[in-house]
Amino acid sequence: MTTGGGPSKTSVLIFVLLSCLCGQSHGQYSNGESAIQNVTYSYDDYYLRGSVMIKSFPNNMNAYVYYATHDGVWNMTGTTMTAHWKMQNAENTYGNWSFEGPISPYGISKFYVYLQLVESGVTYTDDNGGQYYEVPNGAPRSTANCDGYDVVHTSVVNGVTELNLALNGAGCALYSPDVKYLTVSIAPHSKDMVRIKIADTANKRWQIPGSVVPEGSPERTIRTKSYTVAYTRSPFTFKVSRPSGEVLFDTGVSGLPSLIFEEEYLEISSALPANANIYGLGDMADTFRRSPDTTLQTFWALDRGTKRLNNAYGSHPVYFELRDGNVHGVFLRNSNGMDVALVSGKITYRVIGGVLDFYVFTGPTPAAALDQYTSLIGRPAFVPLWSLGFHQCRWGQTWTTTAGVKATIESLKQVGMYVDTVWADIDHMDAYKAFTLGSGFAGWNDYVATLHEEHMHHVPILDPGISPVDNYSPYQDGASSDIFLKWPNGTEFLGAVWPGTTAFPDWFHPQSDDWWTKQITEFHGINAFDGLWIDMNEAANFLIPPGYEPAYHINNDGAWEIRGLNYRTISTNVTHYSGAREYDVHNLYGHYEAIHTRSALSSLNPGKRTFILTRSSFPGTGHYAQKWNGDNAATWEDLYLSIPQIMSNQLFGIPMVGSDICGFGGDSSEELCNRWAQVGAFYPFSRHHRAVNSHDTFFFVWETVTESALKAYKIRYTLLPYIYGLMQEASKTGNAVLRPLFWDNAKDTKTYGIDTQFTLGNGLLVTPVLTPGATTVTGYFPEGIWYDWYTGGTVSTSAGYKTLDANLTHINVHVKGGVILPAQYPAKTTYETVRNNYFLIAALDKHGLSTGSLYVDDGESVDAKYSQLKFDLRGNTLAIGLSRNSYPITPKLDTVKALGYSSTSAPRRVYVNGRRVTGAQVELSQHVLTITGLAIDLNSKSVLQWK
Repeated sequence: MTTGGGPSKTSVLIFVLLSCLCGQSHGQYSNGESAIQNVTYSYDDYYLRGSVMIKSFPNNMNAYVYYATHDGVWNMTGTTMTAHWKMQNAENTYGNWSFEGPISPYGISKFYVYLQLVESGVTYTDDNGGQYYEVPNGAPRSTANCDGYDVVHTSVVNGVTELNLALNGAGCALYSPDVKYLTVSIAPHSKDMVRIKIADTANKRWQIPGSVVPEGSPERTIRTKSYTVAYTRSPFTFKVSRPSGEVLFDTGVSGLPSLIFEEEYLEISSALPANANIYGLGDMADTFRRSPDTTLQTFWALDRGTKRLNNAYGSHPVYFELRDGNVHGVFLRNSNGMDVALVSGKITYRVIGGVLDFYVFTGPTPAAALDQYTSLIGRPAFVPLWSLGFHQCRWGQTWTTTAGVKATIESLKQVGMYVDTVWADIDHMDAYKAFTLGSGFAGWNDYVATLHEEHMHHVPILDPGISPVDNYSPYQDGASSDIFLKWPNGTEFLGAVWPGTTAFPDWFHPQSDDWWTKQITEFHGINAFDGLWIDMNEAANFLIPPGYEPAYHINNDGAWEIRGLNYRTISTNVTHYSGAREYDVHNLYGHYEAIHTRSALSSLNPGKRTFILTRSSFPGTGHYAQKWNGDNAATWEDLYLSIPQIMSNQLFGIPMVGSDICGFGGDSSEELCNRWAQVGAFYPFSRHHRAVNSHDTFFFVWETVTESALKAYKIRYTLLPYIYGLMQEASKTGNAVLRPLFWDNAKDTKTYGIDTQFTLGNGLLVTPVLTPGATTVTGYFPEGIWYDWYTGGTVSTSAGYKTLDANLTHINVHVKGGVILPAQYPAKTTYETVRNNYFLIAALDKHGLSTGSLYVDDGESVDAKYSQLKFDLRGNTLAIGLSRNSYPITPKLDTVKALGYSSTSAPRRVYVNGRRVTGAQVELSQHVLTITGLAIDLNSKSVLQWK
């Protein structure tokens, strides 16, 4: 054996985990003799079986079978497949072990066996000298007969081009019969967006209803378009370009089928530039910039904790490409399961149903592209202001009774922690039944009333699975309205979730909205919550029911055929009220639940904004709900992954998103929790949450974590007006709140792959520590002047990397020159904070200028009256303007702090609207000018000057 970090091969795709093997020691392998002998195999119909003679070794030794796909380009790793042992073996002998598992649809060219043991920090590996085993019959299904479709008729009506296509030749029949006749619609949607829809001419296939996911309303008059669309007739391909000639989407890809459209398999590709900068394609845990050569993203909502590269809780088949400083996007409006693959120079969609309904939007800035996308799927919901505070939750342990929750919150208050919202996980329920309170939560509603008196809030969890038991009104009411999902024969479909056997609401049923609203309203009578947390809505099912599996197996859970579509969810055979098959609508379940939940909460509190936290999502979910990234783990990798996950959700139209701080599963170290508390304070949705049987990591457990949390959340609560303004902007334009560095620096190619830093809006740069043992952190500063948040000193004046001090309780935060940040003196809740006076942090650019804005309303109303202020600092003059003045602002502007003030002498006199402010105090230190005692009324225009 040799020491090393893993296999040296690069063309590995999938491994079969063969553990744990029996034995006591590995010393007998140190002489270099391989423990791998006599490998035999057979391969047939995408299934590999084999055996291998392996010496015994300790229980912590793992054995793998890696394989390369037939074309050699699918070189991802990490998918686990099952293995079946034939016998045990004694130490120092060879034993006959077997392996078997399905191969991906992309075939197999070769495989090899690989052993790995980690002991005392040393990794021992054995790959039998790199011995490969060729599989000559491992080619994937041939596309030689896939000649695409020909255009046989063309018409143009009201600017919409319609093409009739006919199958060219006998067809492919790769996985199911070909659809012989198709209709293509090329419809300009706006000057910056075009829709290309390819559907069956008979119009019998599943398509997403516009009531569930908007199709948008095309503009009637489009004078100038930022795109052109061309097509070829035989075979049919199409191409979307900018007027400059730059091609954005082109289905004429050399060497690939032009179009496959079968009953249960659709395939289409587009050319991409080499080393393309692609973002989106989720839900997933991965780098923000997707690998242009090795990305295989599956779209099938799955109840599975954060697992890198696999499909996760939501489905968002949209990507944004950044090319030469310009951004465009492509959205496939399809709810069926699919694989989307990025390999060098191309993107390929493999879809198991529905139609190909593409929207291409042209940007060209990141903000413009997201504006265009969210104008289609729905603008993000404007959250209530209280939801921007700190949220505390816990599953199990100290959080199983009213007294335990109260004690925890009091302990947080005692250390001075900022707290706005108290959450309840499934422990609050009676036998885990939705809409109930268990005996351990006696007096809970009285406690919620106390929270409200203290201007705090409460959010409980709510799962869709309903226990089918007697004397339980949520089930009895639903059964009487016939709103639960059914098998095709009309019997009720039953699964198993937390309460045991469960029925599942059919959100397509016309009575489901009234039923859901009734249950939520009645639940509010015993638990006066302020928002709802809808979990397990992929939908999760602890059973694996029988259900239809198509011939093409998407890579669900990274396991190809082994998991299948029915793994831990509702059977694909289930039929919804509308006649839709679960096979087609699976990815819509959580999204549709969010629609009904907002309807219920809007009915419960008319005119008030709702707060709904969902786990599963689809394009448009952000219009109804907020999101968290699901069941992460207390690992440094998951701390890092939280940032690209949140960035990606910005692209999906869900700006209010976060990850469980300190990690949900597993035990966090003090150091990890320190770093997570720091970065978590800047998540748009900021919640600490832990899983059952994990140790407590509340912010009062470790003194260093307390210090980190207090420092970081002080910044958050200070900048509450700024963050609230970003949320308001997102609700109008879709713009990202937590942004990648390229967002406002799209011409800077060095920012394209950075996902270890982020900005809040365009004014605040956050550079967290994401690795253990670090006392410094290296971050990139885009062009411009950047000031240290804590000292106001200049840190960077030109683009480049800098190494920063980062002790255990410190997070680096910098303010962008040219930006004015509106702030308020922080209190321990958002309610108290927004009643304190304002101050401005004006970071001057190289010209001595700075601008900013302030949005103010009541923090909760849907169509709130509001005031919008503009700030413009030039030299020694700050102009305060009002573009809207409909909401009275009680707090005064008390202080203005100018960073990068060039004068070496402090002003002596301060004037507001020409009148001297005799009580003003002026301080100038290290180029930071601070003027206090202003008491400026923000309900009218003002001019502040100093001389």
